[in-house]
Amino acid sequence: MSSSKAPARGRPRAFDEDRFLDTAIALFSHTGFAGISLSTLTSASKLTVGSIYKAYGDKAGVFASALERYIALREADLEQRLTPLSNARDRIATLLEYYLNLSQGHDGRLGCMVVTGVTEIEQVGDAAAILRHQLTSRRQVLSRLVSEGHQDGSIARHVECETTADLLLALFQGMRVVGRAGDLTHDNTAFVNQALRLLE
Repeated sequence: MSSSKAPARGRPRAFDEDRFLDTAIALFSHTGFAGISLSTLTSASKLTVGSIYKAYGDKAGVFASALERYIALREADLEQRLTPLSNARDRIATLLEYYLNLSQGHDGRLGCMVVTGVTEIEQVGDAAAILRHQLTSRRQVLSRLVSEGHQDGSIARHVECETTADLLLALFQGMRVVGRAGDLTHDNTAFVNQALRLLE
């Protein structure tokens, strides 16, 4: 789904890194960067502070690596969902449904690591660049989908690519914010159909 990828980080793996980062993702998504300490990470993961420092340098390094994994997993999932679809409108509809599902129930209450990171972007160190890259990449993909919809006939030609991409990006991220507080909508189908009017 991303138009490009941030460079991978290299480090020795003396422990199950994916398992540790998944634990960090859950903590940071729910509580944010400032609300998590290294002691929280050590308690949840059973790793020592020394192991964490050796692998990631500091809390900001953990956050950046967890964010990279979070984004990579989401993008791989989206790629599988979107690739088989025949037109751009269906892909955007699937994106809406995807974000809607993530914004409800357990996932909705857990929160989104990108959203929590953006709200603390001045505090997260190198991860700020990863966050900006992800938002820019998502906006570019959405703009490209609108353009593809013009070509395949699934989206009205008068629909402007960049502005519509901006609106959809704001909607997606806003859904994740509202989902933290409770039910986003009581009618998923009506919600998606109304949002798709942007493409008419």
